[in-house]
Amino acid sequence: MRGYFADDLLLMMPSGTCAGVRLFGEVVSAHRAPLAVALTEQSKGSEEITLDLTGVRYFANSALEILVALSRHLRPPQRLVVRAAPALGLRERLAAQGWDGIATLRLIDA
Repeated sequence: MRGYFADDLLLMMPSGTCAGVRLFGEVVSAHRAPLAVALTEQSKGSEEITLDLTGVRYFANSALEILVALSRHLRPPQRLVVRAAPALGLRERLAAQGWDGIATLRLIDA
């Protein structure tokens, strides 16, 4: 990732330990583009891309759609690993849309 992204709601920064991105704050619809760019950049040459949402209080459904779209374009053994608190309800929201069966998307409760 070339740099960081920050606005009044969100801080996005590269993960220091693996290919991926860490987010802090609230992810709203306006953050779809920077999130897509950051994850796409991290996916180049990496088998596992980690999105750490442990510092996120709110994650919009439109941003969840970006994760699904990226995951559907990954080819095994590549995968997107999303670390998130159960309070965000991502597991339930993925299941409600039928997106819980995507092989290249893995959700880890943190």
